[in-house]
Amino acid sequence: MDLHTILGKLFANAGAVGIEGVFQFVFGPHQAYWSEVKASSRTEAGRHTSPDVTIEVAEKDFLGIMAGMANVEELFASGRLKIGGNMGLATLLPQIIDHARHGGGVVEKVDMNKRYPTPPRFSEKLTASLPTQRSVERRPRSGLSVQQFRAQYLPHGIPLVISDALQDWPLFKLSREESLVHFAELQGITRHGDYVKKTFSTERDFRSTSMADFIASLDSPAAKGADGEPPAYMGNNILPAQLMEQIKYPPYFDPSLFIPPRIWIGPKGTLTPLHRDDTDNLFAQVWGQKTFTLAAPHHREALGTWSTAPQGGLDGCDFNPDAPDYQRFPRARDVTFLRVTLEAGDLLFLPEGWFHQVESVSTSLSVNFWVNSGRGW
Repeated sequence: MDLHTILGKLFANAGAVGIEGVFQFVFGPHQAYWSEVKASSRTEAGRHTSPDVTIEVAEKDFLGIMAGMANVEELFASGRLKIGGNMGLATLLPQIIDHARHGGGVVEKVDMNKRYPTPPRFSEKLTASLPTQRSVERRPRSGLSVQQFRAQYLPHGIPLVISDALQDWPLFKLSREESLVHFAELQGITRHGDYVKKTFSTERDFRSTSMADFIASLDSPAAKGADGEPPAYMGNNILPAQLMEQIKYPPYFDPSLFIPPRIWIGPKGTLTPLHRDDTDNLFAQVWGQKTFTLAAPHHREALGTWSTAPQGGLDGCDFNPDAPDYQRFPRARDVTFLRVTLEAGDLLFLPEGWFHQVESVSTSLSVNFWVNSGRGW
């Protein structure tokens, strides 16, 4: 199948999920195609005069993506796939590819910036049945066996900090200067502007950035943010393959359950507002400190929770624990918020459904592992 046909099929129904724009693909000096995505889509050979997104990638790598043999995020992180233009729109490319690879049928249109009612979860019943948790326990890795974790914390969805958990990580033992060698040639996506208010929106200011350059700039005045806006943040990027040998998968889950790990890098002051994910999470603090503010899953209604999709999944909150509006959210007075600061070397077990706000206390690098543990489903 030729590239023109493949791209036509790739974008045939992309507009059905609320995606619109012109995607330019450049496979070489003399090989380019563009696809215009609207309610209906079309693909043409050549270069578009004003594309929204430009993607440069070798033909063999693109074919590997479409065959399910290569990962678009991994190719981007390694520098083998380059993206220009509207990065917010570009971040939807993996979703478009996944939709096309798994049938590509027409689906109900989802407004990516709309808020949907949040469906209840099993984890809400679980925590509502347990005594109120008022602090997060901290245990050293040497004093916690895998069997103890799986018996005492995992089935009940109880958060836990495991200290001294990264002693066998080469990345943890490297100085920042030494680690820059491993980040050379890698790239990531950084968030800019007031990304806190637009945390789960497609209207965020994303930029393609060299990982090494970004890390080297973390302590400069420009990294602190301007005009009251948060500083730039490299959040939720796939951990590049070149760094996989620098970390270790935590032993508490079967390796087959792990989703590819993600990396988070930023200076003091980066913030992700209160929200919850749809899987268990092991969050490893490699450099610096981060403060987590947690609330149990059964406080969904009290926190003004909303979802980014009709079926739920990624759920945001209107309530701000740092600036509580009890007139608007009176039931939030009954919410017990747990605050815990992760130090370098700590591993946080954050069970599915727990609401969490995350703030960098200092220059920080973290790696997290989402886990499809299947508890309660």
